[in-house]
Amino acid sequence: MIRNFCTALMLYALIAAGSADAQNAGATLNASPADTGALQEVVVTARRFAEDLQSAPLAVTALSAATIQTQDVTNLQDLNSFVPNFKISADRATSSTINVYIRGVGQSDPLWGNEPGVGVYIDDVYLARPQTALLDVIDVQDLEILRGPQGTLYGKNTIAGAIKYVTRDIDGPATLTVSVTGGNYGEHDEKLNFSTPVIDDHVYFSLALADLRHNGYGRVVDQPGGATTPSYVGEDVSNKDVQSGRANLTIKWGESSKLKIVADDTLDNSNAAGGQRLNNYLVPQLSDPFDIRTDMPVESDYSHRSGESATYTQSLTDQIGLKVVGAYIQGHSQQFINFAEVDENLFQVPGYYHDQQSSGEAQLTFKSDRVNAVGGVFYMDSTACGAYNASIGTLSGTLPPTVAPPLGLYITELVEGCVLTKSSAVYGDSSWKLTDQLDLDAGLRWNEDDKMAHVYQADYASLAPTQLPGNQQFFNPAAVPAGFFPFPGVVTDYTGNRAFVNFTPRLGLDYHFTDHVMGYVTYSRGFKSGGFDMRGNAAVYPQTENGYASETADNYEAGIKSTLLDGTLLLNLTVFYDPYKNAQIGVQQFVEYAGAPTNLTAELNAGKQINQGFELESVWRPIKPLTLGLNVGYLDSYYKDFLIPCNVFTLAPGCGPSVGTVNV
Repeated sequence: MIRNFCTALMLYALIAAGSADAQNAGATLNASPADTGALQEVVVTARRFAEDLQSAPLAVTALSAATIQTQDVTNLQDLNSFVPNFKISADRATSSTINVYIRGVGQSDPLWGNEPGVGVYIDDVYLARPQTALLDVIDVQDLEILRGPQGTLYGKNTIAGAIKYVTRDIDGPATLTVSVTGGNYGEHDEKLNFSTPVIDDHVYFSLALADLRHNGYGRVVDQPGGATTPSYVGEDVSNKDVQSGRANLTIKWGESSKLKIVADDTLDNSNAAGGQRLNNYLVPQLSDPFDIRTDMPVESDYSHRSGESATYTQSLTDQIGLKVVGAYIQGHSQQFINFAEVDENLFQVPGYYHDQQSSGEAQLTFKSDRVNAVGGVFYMDSTACGAYNASIGTLSGTLPPTVAPPLGLYITELVEGCVLTKSSAVYGDSSWKLTDQLDLDAGLRWNEDDKMAHVYQADYASLAPTQLPGNQQFFNPAAVPAGFFPFPGVVTDYTGNRAFVNFTPRLGLDYHFTDHVMGYVTYSRGFKSGGFDMRGNAAVYPQTENGYASETADNYEAGIKSTLLDGTLLLNLTVFYDPYKNAQIGVQQFVEYAGAPTNLTAELNAGKQINQGFELESVWRPIKPLTLGLNVGYLDSYYKDFLIPCNVFTLAPGCGPSVGTVNV
């Protein structure tokens, strides 16, 4: 059994003259306009309709625009300070590819075809890929972080939770905000937000622009005996060079009709990120955690995402509302990743990714004194493609002479492919007031992902000193570099199709003990969609062509939300127990095939996993100028099963000639 414990504590204080924005560790509350000293209610849309945060029977953190400004939240990565059992950072040597975990579950590999565990939404538009999803906060109305499976209302790939990024409504008077921030490492961030009525009461326009830069926290440093041509010594790493823009055209007519059209564009030209080696193998460890040694270009990385969305809302009656959302997003990324972080080609992976998605959602809401309900349909057509070559260095001396001659043998692996996904869903969710104090919450969603994937992998070799230079890409199997020969050649070349159907229910009760204290118990289910392993080696492991199943989680949760001491103290406690089935686990081993070494990877439904813990969120405003916040998160995570097939992965602990499957 593999077991991990994690405890996190976050404490902050805000001191302000006069009225202060009170913000939370788990529920951001702003000082009321009259500034009586109490914490103001915050409205969230976590359940797809507006309600008081403290009345929502689920674990959700919300940061309002005032809190975002007061606490200088400039990027989603800053949310680490506000949300318990939450970790978010940049991934794979970039500054904008998101790596986010909630309650210990997320996405460890941003490869095309792999699905995230936490959904990211901009104005209810789902971002299917992690590239450029580590968003900078620009012209935002609020941020909401939902913890725990959200499969009923948000669908696939919210097995751990969801992040909602809500942009500002502009149907009001003209506004202009300009901010300039400077700091060490040459930091200079410029942001401009502008909105104005074009036709009073009917047409509004806004523009938000940001230019975010700082110099590198580290440098490429010299390695004695390393490559000399080309040399990248002295180049910045872990810098930031991001430009982002968003235009909003809002049109209103009739009594309630509103159309919001948004176009946004983000370009990340930041250099590769640095990282410290954890040992002295091959070369001595550098003392600076950001400095690196490399013979790959650090200034050639980029990520670019652009998109358009349209949201139409209308009140059909006093109780029924309509919402229709349509969007198109596309992205392109390029990286040169040096996993060995040495100035020689031992484990280098240049890669290129491109993706596009079209989505539409129609939603009806119903609200009365006794019932709040929402139902809708969702469809998305998306494509994610990519290619990379992995230069694995020399195998001389590590294999028998018949496989790796003493003169040195360099291995290069080419992987490329695409995944086309058509997602359909129908859902409904409701809250029924059984008594003045007791509510019943119930919902259900049906989701189908129909996936078609093309997967290609070929292994090549070259005799020293012939090797792929650090600045060269090899993505086209029809253009094999000079001096390369098949070793063993093509190991995977197939097109697969598979449909993944999931039902995700939700059922709960919430009880209002007083006007300021509410408790709830809930059951919900989420899933991470199944798929095809883009690195799968079909020659050694033919089962890879069948794909792998969806990972599911059943969430059992109880919580209490309270606002005490005349509204100056917010105290929320959540406990959860989440068993996961068909956990998607990647395994890897070098094996011999056709007399040559080949890299065998597989994405297996290998595990049953248990995540359990608790979260404490609090904010206290003892006096008007002072606000204190405290978050505590505790996570106990372990595998009940971790099953590995021994007929292929022979080196797994416990495998032997007569052992079929081992539970590690």
